[in-house]
Amino acid sequence: MFWLQVSTLVLVNVLIASMLFVRPPRAAHDSAGDGALSVWQLIEQVEAERQRQAASTGRHHISPETLARLRI
Repeated sequence: MFWLQVSTLVLVNVLIASMLFVRPPRAAHDSAGDGALSVWQLIEQVEAERQRQAASTGRHHISPETLARLRI
């Protein structure tokens, strides 16, 4: 019974030591592949899309050239 307790204690200590000193490899997100976008690129795309949607492009939209001709 003594040797069973000693071996269990040793195995538990080895397990704890291996968890503390041996780190599993971490996943890296820096190599996402070709065509991957960064957060800043995505933000720029969303802002550009919002500006396009905010611009009036309906049927009654007057272009800047037409406004310039009307003011003359």
